Amino acid sequence: MSLAVRIALLRPLARHDPLRYGPRLAEALVTRSHQVSGLPGSTARRTASAEEAVALYRRLERDQPGRHLAGLARALVAQATVPDGHTVASAMAQGREAIGYVQDAGDREALLVLAEARRLVATSLHATGAVREALRLALSAQATWRRCAPVRAAERMGLARTLIAIGDCQGALGRPEEALAAHQAAMNLYRELSMHKQSRWRLTGQVAAAGLAESLTAVGRWEDALALAEEFRGDLETWFWLRLQSLQARSMLGRLLRTVAYCREALGEPDAALRAAEEAVDHQRWLVENGLAGSRSDLAAALRTYGGLLLRSGEPEAGADRVAEAVETARGASDAELAWALIALAVARMSAGQWDEVEPLLDELVPVCRRRADELPEVFQPLLVRGLAMVVAMTAFDLPAVDGRPAAPLLDRVAGLDGVTAGREAVALARQLAEADPRHRELLGHALFGLERAVNRTGDVREAAELLRECVALRRELFAEDPAAHRSDLAQALGNLGNRLHALGRLAEALPAHEESVALIRAADSGLPPAEAVAPLRNLARTLAALGRPEEAERIAAKAETPAET
Repeated sequence: MSLAVRIALLRPLARHDPLRYGPRLAEALVTRSHQVSGLPGSTARRTASAEEAVALYRRLERDQPGRHLAGLARALVAQATVPDGHTVASAMAQGREAIGYVQDAGDREALLVLAEARRLVATSLHATGAVREALRLALSAQATWRRCAPVRAAERMGLARTLIAIGDCQGALGRPEEALAAHQAAMNLYRELSMHKQSRWRLTGQVAAAGLAESLTAVGRWEDALALAEEFRGDLETWFWLRLQSLQARSMLGRLLRTVAYCREALGEPDAALRAAEEAVDHQRWLVENGLAGSRSDLAAALRTYGGLLLRSGEPEAGADRVAEAVETARGASDAELAWALIALAVARMSAGQWDEVEPLLDELVPVCRRRADELPEVFQPLLVRGLAMVVAMTAFDLPAVDGRPAAPLLDRVAGLDGVTAGREAVALARQLAEADPRHRELLGHALFGLERAVNRTGDVREAAELLRECVALRRELFAEDPAAHRSDLAQALGNLGNRLHALGRLAEALPAHEESVALIRAADSGLPPAEAVAPLRNLARTLAALGRPEEAERIAAKAETPAET
């Protein structure tokens, strides 16, 4: 008997004897609310079925208190999971109500509902930016699933969705290895299904693939991420999924195409990367135009990705326009995405010498990051350090003229801060981050380098030299781990340290700093352009001359002339 016929038969029976047939009708309605047909009106029918089930269970619970709480909770979860355009807040409210009904239950069926309700609320919390609370609840959902010992495919896919939520939270908190482990476990559960059952749970597999591909990208496993993304991209681009399951298909395609863009660029395929990023923007824009809840932050991310690729491909105006659109789109949708977009746009404006347009961006960026830094430090404290470093750049660095535009005027204050104040806050924050997670050592190195410049401008050369000593020591560690990535930064810090020591009259200490800086840049395997050695060579020549070694100074100075002319 088809479900539609069963519901039709049960309705008059439930009206005649609600206590006997009402629960059967309600369960049939819940089952119907989960059926995805892809035909016109399917979502509306699913919504109507879930709403009817909730209303019916409420009447049953009123007539028989305490006997239908698990069924009511199951109906509320079903109502919250229908993709009918309801708000994240309403889904979260329904999930929390469901949790309240079954959180003290001990029977297996109630625990299954509790696990799914906790997963649902965790996903909603993640969407609102409350990532820490979302992770706590997702881990609680995972423990509940383990307690149930999932057997059926539906139960294992419920556990997989929970693992996806855990991975998404770990990724948002800057924990790529933990995110990768959770996403891989979710994909493993999907792959373990038979081919027939995989087709039934295809949407869960697609979400798992998107999360896993993003996690693989985050740890630099470009080939693996690209292979996975392309596999599921092909599946999503079939007529059935793109035409009949357009909301889910476009949402997943947007995520997968962003991953494809990152991977293609990393693998030296910029044209393919641009095409993928542009297509991701098209899908995410369609979702925003069609009112999918939560899609604006995804569009902002896609625009920022596309704009960054355009900027790096030699199209600065088009790239900056896309990033500026990302800023507008992210406002009111996602503070984290807004902060990333503001940073990207500020860098683009600085690169183009559009100095007057940088200050308003930093005036917005710093307060956004400061407001959220205590609530979500893993996300917003690193972003705040980057924002403060840009304040230091605008107040302490001699930024050059670009394309005929004048050099940047040194500002006294940006975002209400002078360079030294901003630099000290950046270093203090970055030091805390690096002590908690070594991955932030590079950020600390940049903060120290910026603060040194600001301090030196005040005339305190001695403190500037000490800051550079710490910066050099830190960058030596990083260089030992990845020479190609950190060679230029180490050479620059050594050169500046040599200059400060020279200014202090400590020429014997300045000389080896300059010599090492030059050697790093001119090494056969450095991969750095010869012109980068010009300033270090001239600094070395100046110190040699001050040490009374004029012939060596002239020889070194002559070596600087050819790359300087180039």
